[in-house]
Amino acid sequence: MLKHIKKSTFLILCAVMFLVLLGAMVLGINLGAVDLRPDWIYEIILNNITGKEIFAAEWSKSAQSIVWGMRFPKVIVCACVGAGLSLTGILMQAMTRNSLADPYILGISSGASTGATAILLVAGAFPLFQGVSVGMGAFIGAMLSSVIVMVLGGASGRFSPGKLVLSGTAVSAIFHAITNLLIFLSPDKRKVNSALFWMEGSFSSAAWEDVLPALATLLVIFAISMVINRSLDILLLGEDIAITVGVNVRAMKLIIVLSSSLVTGIMVSMSGCIGFVGLIVPHVARTLIGTAHRRLIPFAMLLGGIFMVLADMFARVVVAPSELPIGVVTALLGAPFFLAMLRKSGYSFSK
Repeated sequence: MLKHIKKSTFLILCAVMFLVLLGAMVLGINLGAVDLRPDWIYEIILNNITGKEIFAAEWSKSAQSIVWGMRFPKVIVCACVGAGLSLTGILMQAMTRNSLADPYILGISSGASTGATAILLVAGAFPLFQGVSVGMGAFIGAMLSSVIVMVLGGASGRFSPGKLVLSGTAVSAIFHAITNLLIFLSPDKRKVNSALFWMEGSFSSAAWEDVLPALATLLVIFAISMVINRSLDILLLGEDIAITVGVNVRAMKLIIVLSSSLVTGIMVSMSGCIGFVGLIVPHVARTLIGTAHRRLIPFAMLLGGIFMVLADMFARVVVAPSELPIGVVTALLGAPFFLAMLRKSGYSFSK
């Protein structure tokens, strides 16, 4: 649809997408159990960013706390997670040349679930782990699973995409079994429910301390991905062709695996395991903008951020005052759209 647009038009399109993302974030801040005047939102944010009282405070202290202390960092983390998972999906699909690859192909989601579940259910019995947060436990589990898969997948001295996928499947099954065992043996049903809710994804605990790690990681991996974007294009043509034209395939795979593991581990530790985003968004972006990674990467990241913010809003309002796990929402909204796209268009993964 937009595959052959000029560079200037593409930049304008990305600017429009960025404004749409900002609009979605403002709407996300406004939605909640407490009604806020729309003009209060940007006034509170500007006052706090500048450290000056640019606007007279017509709002209550509770409104100030809700906007700046709760909802604003939440929508930032939400957008970062959507963008990060979309970027990781692109990287993994390019490396494996597998249209079904997603950020969790290295078993990261299962490792994170095991780490978070262990902290929620059994950490209290071990003094050493009592100061460890759920997010930290999830990050440790995610990194542990990715390291195991990298060791297994590179046992022969090179990263084989097929071996990585198979290793990820096996490691994922092991961690999934450990998680189920912990849940089955736990006598505390309240903690079990908390673990199950976390495993389906939620931004309810997102705070300011999550914003800097999310933004910094996202920007660094985005920069790395843009530097190697031409090599990613060549990888889709096959390893033999990539080697022929001078691409260091082993180094590329190592960069992709390390970058993907870091981004996914950090994002999952903040949001829980949110499926379909890293699988669906890259494909939708390719349909709209083409397969050239120079354009695909920034476009898909913006699209993923918008999708995640909108999905979070839907999760909060559809059964208000309760909140649906966001992983349920992304699956319900994303999967039918993805199937419709595949059915209706002449979509191709690599062309």
